[in-house]
Amino acid sequence: MTYTDEDVREGRRLMDQGRDNRLAIGDKLLAVAGLNSDSVFEEFCGRIGLAPFTGREYRHTARMATPAIRQLIAEGSVHVSYSTLREGARPRPGGIPADEGWTKLRALLKEARETGRDRVTHAAYQQVLGTAPALKDLVDPGTGDSTKLMAYLGGLSGGERENIVCSLLADDATLRKSVRRTIDAQNRRDRDRDHLDGAEPPAQWMPLARDLVQLGDQASGFVNRHPSAQLVEQQLPAAREALVKLELATAWITMRLGSTAKPARGRRPAKVAVAV
Repeated sequence: MTYTDEDVREGRRLMDQGRDNRLAIGDKLLAVAGLNSDSVFEEFCGRIGLAPFTGREYRHTARMATPAIRQLIAEGSVHVSYSTLREGARPRPGGIPADEGWTKLRALLKEARETGRDRVTHAAYQQVLGTAPALKDLVDPGTGDSTKLMAYLGGLSGGERENIVCSLLADDATLRKSVRRTIDAQNRRDRDRDHLDGAEPPAQWMPLARDLVQLGDQASGFVNRHPSAQLVEQQLPAAREALVKLELATAWITMRLGSTAKPARGRRPAKVAVAV
């Protein structure tokens, strides 16, 4: 199965009709219910079989799509879908539309005519507006959706798509290096423990050294597990008890490090009694 140029033209005509129909529904919603009569608005949506959420979207897009931009699109040869118009009308914080005055869409339409392109894609418009979805969300193995990623990349031009793919590959290489460093660090720690827990008969210093390493790992693991935790009232007794024990352990280690670094002077070896 394939399609012809005539199929494309017919499909574009139907898409244009869909865009105009949605805008016409938005105009009707504005005429019937305005912006403040929520009860009338929802009742009217119910009578015509339209979900209120979708109706609000149609109404907002129709209100933002001025007669001038509609006429520019209708009289031009560059295809603009309803989704593209909706993106430009989408309110940003403060209520200002993403493409205030449609200046960026006008520029894209002009560029498309000059370069011989026959459409302004939703994805390309998102790139210009800065409303494109975060790529990390699209490629996240837990929450990402490969179909959305393919649809997003498919709407970009060849050069834009190449830049996106290259950035993804660069991020992937950085992630792999980071994981490799983490694994190497863990392997080094494991080798240190293997040295302390080796098969050779342990010397007197090994059990204490092993406990000190485990103590340090426990402290590091605790901080990593709770990097930004805030204590609540029920946790305060446990925190105070832990702090006392940690201070005791710190004092014990510090005292012995100090005695090792600064050996006592002036001490004479004990005399051993000699039998006569």
